Amino acid sequence: MENVEEGKTSLMNNPWVMLTAGVLGMAMISSLQYAWALFVPDMLKANPAWSKAEIQAAFATFVACMTFAGPITGYLMDKFGTKIFFSLAAILVAVGWGGIGTQDQIIPMCIFYGFAGIGASFVYTGGIAASLKWFPKKRGTASGIMACGFGSGAALFGWLITMLVSNYGYKTAFLYTGIGFGAVLLLVAQVLRFPEVAVAEPAKTADSTKPKEAEAKGYSPAQMFRTGQFYLIYGMFVLMAIGYMFLTPNIKLMANDYNIPAAIFTITFTLFTAANGLGRIVWGVISDKIGRENAIFFDFVACGLLYILLPFVSHNPYAFMIVVTLAYFCTGPMFAFFPPLTADRYGEKFLSSNYGVMYTAKGIGGLIGPTVITALAISYAKSQGFAVGWTVGCSVIGAAAIASGLGAMLLKKIAKPVEV
Repeated sequence: MENVEEGKTSLMNNPWVMLTAGVLGMAMISSLQYAWALFVPDMLKANPAWSKAEIQAAFATFVACMTFAGPITGYLMDKFGTKIFFSLAAILVAVGWGGIGTQDQIIPMCIFYGFAGIGASFVYTGGIAASLKWFPKKRGTASGIMACGFGSGAALFGWLITMLVSNYGYKTAFLYTGIGFGAVLLLVAQVLRFPEVAVAEPAKTADSTKPKEAEAKGYSPAQMFRTGQFYLIYGMFVLMAIGYMFLTPNIKLMANDYNIPAAIFTITFTLFTAANGLGRIVWGVISDKIGRENAIFFDFVACGLLYILLPFVSHNPYAFMIVVTLAYFCTGPMFAFFPPLTADRYGEKFLSSNYGVMYTAKGIGGLIGPTVITALAISYAKSQGFAVGWTVGCSVIGAAAIASGLGAMLLKKIAKPVEV
């Protein structure tokens, strides 16, 4: 079997070229999620009839479409490859994200945002699967680098979007950035692909616990569902995603409530989006060294404590900036943990499909975080003040993150599947 990770035969068989192309694609869809918060205040000002909950319902639509399309997009790319679907993603992102700015009503806006979400699903699922297929020896590291593109890509465009919104209005900002993101994705589609032959695995030691059956053929989604540990992993993912999806669309509103100066928030946005991606690389490397479950435990518990701490320090702009940045450094790595965790336990043959299924956990979190937890925070804010509202919301997501970390210790005691 050819080892294209070590013996590179051509540019298109170079894993690092594939990884670079994938990261570029991820960076193009990053702003679809993380830069949304930059648009929200101006959208509310221009549309006084809209509520915060309605605005975040649009965000939840994007997250739901991006994640719940995962099993389908993963299956299609496992079967037909990446080129045609990355090209389709370019169109969906350009039309969907750019089209948001043409709408003055919530429901049509949600529909366009949903189109962008489906396009993002192709890019994200295909990019993560490609990183794991090209780098089986360093799954945590490769998936961390790939996920970094999604987690930190918005840092490259935050200043541009802020300038466009300020000078030309949010509608023009949506249109111009949508066209730009789509154009770059079309170029990525011509490069990124899965390896034509399996990349050689490292030699197994005598005490290796990875099932030989998974190495040979991999577990299909239907077989994965029959293993009890799938539901534990999925539940851990949901618990982390709830907090992530609560904080991300609300971070600008939280900063406004605590009177964080605009200049400080601009710096904070750049820092936390960069930390969101950097944390995926750092913790991905750590997980390759100390084990996936151990890294998950330490990272998720730290993340939960930072969530709980955030409202108590937010009256100080600099403390707000530091804690938000650290929180995202510990939050983003979930997307470097769960892809290799899926590959470790269920093999690579159906990896795009399996992780597409696993990734729907983010969608569940995306339905709960921006809506249910936001409504809970708003309810307390109305009766007892915004500080209490944010404290309740952050305490709930902090407890969920800590519970997810504890789940990793339980998972560590469960043997990897041997037969289905």
